[in-house]
This record gives sequence, structure tokens and C-alpha cells, in this order.
Amino acid sequence: MKGIGKILATGCVIFTIAGCNHQSGPLSQEEKHIVTELTENLKTRCVGRYLIDLPEDATESGYATIVGVYIETKAMTEDAYRQEVSQREAQLKATKSIDAYPFLYSAENAPARGARYFIHRGTVYSDPATRQIEAYKWERGYRISLKVETFDYTHPDQTNDVLVQKMTVKNQLPEKVRVVLTLLEKLRGRPKEEIPSEPGICFAGGFFPSAASGDQYVGSGFRLANNRDISFDLSVDTEPQGNMKLLQRIESPEVRAMYKAADSSVIRKGIVDQPGLKAEEWLIETRRPGGGRGDLFTLAVNETSSGPSSPYLSLDMYTGGQLLIQGKFVKLETGSLSTGEAVALWDAVSRTVRIRPGAF
Repeated sequence: MKGIGKILATGCVIFTIAGCNHQSGPLSQEEKHIVTELTENLKTRCVGRYLIDLPEDATESGYATIVGVYIETKAMTEDAYRQEVSQREAQLKATKSIDAYPFLYSAENAPARGARYFIHRGTVYSDPATRQIEAYKWERGYRISLKVETFDYTHPDQTNDVLVQKMTVKNQLPEKVRVVLTLLEKLRGRPKEEIPSEPGICFAGGFFPSAASGDQYVGSGFRLANNRDISFDLSVDTEPQGNMKLLQRIESPEVRAMYKAADSSVIRKGIVDQPGLKAEEWLIETRRPGGGRGDLFTLAVNETSSGPSSPYLSLDMYTGGQLLIQGKFVKLETGSLSTGEAVALWDAVSRTVRIRPGAF
């Protein structure tokens, strides 16, 4: 989802000052010290075909979708992996559909060592033609899982149905199985510190070696361990994003109609001189989800020129809002950083976004 889309979805992007930047004052010595501590040990991370430098204590989560297949990883031992897959297989075998047709259609070994894949209905209520493919393998300390939903209107035979007769392909399952097994064979586990030198895309805990191609999306989130209200979200997408840039979208009537609904202010907005990249940014101080105050900063790269060789990148930084503490959400009246500190951290991190050497 685009950065502005995420903002609109939360309903917290409304500001009272339009077309005018709010300049924060110079940092105090104490604020400079705080920013220095956050930025003196930035570590390079790989997201999609991009690199970005983030505070050392940032923990990553995320996923990728490649040609419609959802992919994620989890760090675990090989023994834990085998136990998890065995339990999943037992669970699928024990599940019964509410109709007369099977729930689990297949449980097979995949080509990779210890890899398994399953074909099932998805839910006990799903149409008999629904098929979900799950595939798993363990590699280099990570369980890699793939999931995709498809259809088979030939088992049971529904080809006499008027709507099914209009479909050119009535059984997509064999092709999807082929795609999943091909991906499973190529995917690799990847520690967060590892920066590949070959063409391909990085995602949390994994790497997919490939030349530039379409239908590849990566979503990664990084949260600071010592400042838990501060997070960075990155989206990398090869698909076209439309013909409207970030700075145009924030001035649209839909966003302007929201200006007076909350007490927010623009800190900075404009074109960013990012070497080799077409980038724009928008920084606001605003009411965050949960009612607390905080900051929301967005950088958009290649927004109107997104494609396999120039993927769209959206970087969002959040501060403040609320935290989950002992199972309960606690509102933060202010973020752990002042707005000036947040801007300094943003400048230190966002200006490091660049294409990974050898990514294409």
C-alpha cells in the first residue's frame, strides 16, 4: 500500500497548515546527544533491491509476494522446523470439510531436502473447487513458508456450471503447484546482516535470486528495541503506482477536506535530492492512532516510474501513538523523541536509501 494510502487509512493525516512548512528550532545539546546515540551505529539492511541504514537495535519483520505467492520466514532450528511441519500435517489430516468432499487433497515431499507441500481447501466452509497450496522448507536457520490460493473445477467436476463454462482455465492447480515448487527451490534463508551481491530481492529472513521482473512486492517493518514507539515501514513494489506523485496526492481535495478535523502540522515537504532516485517526502506532526501525539514521515521513490528495473519504494517513519504493554495498548501523550530529534533521525536514515549494487 502506498504511504499516503496508509495515512488515509488511519485517519490521522489531517493538518491545519496547508502549503506551509513548520520549521522546528535547532537541537539542544541534550537532543544532539540523543540523536548521536541513535545514529552512531547505523547498520545496512537489504529490502527488495534497495539498501537502507538503520539503528543497530532495529528488529525486522515482514514478507514478500512473488507472482501472487505469499512468502515469509521464521528463525528456528531444523528440529523445530520438522516438528512444526509434522504438527501442521497432522492438523490438516484431522480437518474435515462440512460437505462430502475432502479437505486435504495432497501431502507430498518437495524437491528440497526436508521440504513438504500440502494442497487443501483453505477452510471447512470453502467451495469444493477452492485449493490452497502451502509449502515449507528449512534453510540456513530459517523456516520458509509459501502460500497461494487457486482453484480446480474438475475435481469434483463442476464444468457443467454456466459460469465455469465461461472460464478459459477450469483447473489452475497444476500451474500454481509448478510455480510454488519452483519458488521453493530457489528461495534462501538470509540473516539480516547479509547483503547479497547477486541479482534478486531481499525480504525479512530471506532472499530470492532473480533478474528484474514484475509482480514482486516486499513489505518490511523495523522497530527500535530501545525506543519502541519508533518504527520504519518499507514497501518495495515493481507494479505501476499511478501517475500522481506524493506531493500531488497530499494536496488532493480528499486530503484537503480533512485538514481541519485534527490538530496537525506540516514540518517539511518537497523533492529530495537522492542520488540516482526520484524521491519526494512529506513530514507531519500529528495525532497518532490511539490518540497520542507523534510524527509521521513519508518518503516516496520512483512513484510514477515504478517497474521491474525501477521499483517503487515507500519509507514511513512513525513515532508516538500507543504501545502494547503487558497485553494492553497504552496511549503515549508524546513520542520518545521530540519532533526535532525525530527529524534528525529521519534525515540520517532516509538519505541512505539506495539501490543495492548488483541488485539487477
